[in-house]
Amino acid sequence: MENNKEILIERTKNIFFRRYNHYPDVISVSPGRVNIIGEHVDYTKGLSMPVAIDKYLCVAISKNNKNTIDVYSENLKESYTSKLHKISNHKIWHKYVQGSILESVKDLDYNGGLELVINSNIPMGKGISSSAALELSIVCSTLKLFNVHLKDEEIINRCQRVDHNYVGIKSGKLDQSACLLSKNKSVFIIDFADLSIDYIPINFEKVSWVLIDSGIRRELATSKYHRRVEQCEEAFKILLKENKNLENFRDIDESKYFLIDLLPSKLKRRVTHIISENKRVLSMKNAIKNNQFSEIGNILCKSHESLRDNYEVSCEEIDFLVDSSRELEYWYGGRIMGGGFGGSTINLIKEGAEEVYIELISEMYEKKFNVRCESMRITFVDGVKTIDNIRAN
Repeated sequence: MENNKEILIERTKNIFFRRYNHYPDVISVSPGRVNIIGEHVDYTKGLSMPVAIDKYLCVAISKNNKNTIDVYSENLKESYTSKLHKISNHKIWHKYVQGSILESVKDLDYNGGLELVINSNIPMGKGISSSAALELSIVCSTLKLFNVHLKDEEIINRCQRVDHNYVGIKSGKLDQSACLLSKNKSVFIIDFADLSIDYIPINFEKVSWVLIDSGIRRELATSKYHRRVEQCEEAFKILLKENKNLENFRDIDESKYFLIDLLPSKLKRRVTHIISENKRVLSMKNAIKNNQFSEIGNILCKSHESLRDNYEVSCEEIDFLVDSSRELEYWYGGRIMGGGFGGSTINLIKEGAEEVYIELISEMYEKKFNVRCESMRITFVDGVKTIDNIRAN
């Protein structure tokens, strides 16, 4: 996995040289991420357990004397040029790039130009946060380029503002936090009420994590995702009228469950998911610490059922993948992953059975939907890495 990252860095550096005739000043490489548990709670100040994975996006950057931003994407084989403060609305990846640059230089007296190359082995549209990796790689490399030092929380905040103000996604901070803060040989719980972190050592030597892609493309900037955010806000306003001491949904313990019954049926289901999912994060912590793989799988399945029934972000194809996997003895558990409405499942598999599982689930899926789903085995890794003095290397 480390070799995978280093090869990507070297290739990106060489692409930059061929394009601009000199090596970059700074390179930043961000991993993708998955979320083990704690789905759709980041924007309600809940608990999540994300982790970075061994798929990466790399950004190489230098200043230029042309007073323009020149950007090239190796994966898309596309480039664009813009003035620093001119936002391109032509393509969504332009918005991510321009927003990330502007959030990076907002405190600087700089109106010059930059040269960037973007190169990635993170599959796009698979729910493993290629967009967050792009934001973080650009922000971290640009900050290093201008020798600006920010706390992790502010870096995450700036990336979130790219989503909100430039792309139009009302995202939480889950993806950026995972890509920036992850540590090898551990997972962590992030408390979105205060962004505190609790690292948990892991021992997954007897199991593997496998992603199965449904092939159903999901797009976060849709009315469905935003509607879930709005429904949580609506529900909390109603609950706050009944109990003004509530700070977030986690303040609703068993003694206050009667409050949930005051909500309209749909909002009640949304809040039920939020409250139960936060509990599952804490249960998952104990299961991981004790290497209780069956219990880890059971918690994943309970999460899926809640995301399907209470939060209503699953779909027929994803449900088929989870339900069909239940028939396989080496499958501990799994669930829909990410924003929902398609995308992938994350699955815990007994070590040595990964290829058998992938083959069987793919055959069943193809028989049902006449398309063969893609798969990916993942390993957990460190967060963002930024390197300067490239020319001297």
